[in-house]
Amino acid sequence: MDKTLLLCLAILTCAGIGAALQCLKCDFTVFGIPCHTTTVTCKDDQLCATIRGRAAGQRLMMKKNCVDKVKCNANDTSTWMDITYSTSYECCEGEFCNSGTGAGAQLSLATGAQLSLAAGLAMLGVWLTRGL
Repeated sequence: MDKTLLLCLAILTCAGIGAALQCLKCDFTVFGIPCHTTTVTCKDDQLCATIRGRAAGQRLMMKKNCVDKVKCNANDTSTWMDITYSTSYECCEGEFCNSGTGAGAQLSLATGAQLSLAAGLAMLGVWLTRGL
């Protein structure tokens, strides 16, 4: 009975690995000043991102949020009052992977942790089914 309960728990935990992606949200900050972050859950077609705005080659603003996958690693350009602004979207695919300044480093750590959890739960499941 106890082994069956543990097996069900392991299966439910594995199912939770594919749950919605959670990211940090920072509405707006300028000139690298730290901003207050909150947690946000992305939609299925979104990834975590750090969004940077530049004008005249200078980093002016930064935001963090979920963005549509089509915007990832893209740049937008617009002009307002004769000043051209460029916006870049740096996306990553891991829980809270947009927490640091380098999205790539966070991606590998988050992905590695998820794979280790999945492998451990799979081994637990095999061990439990052998004993049943």
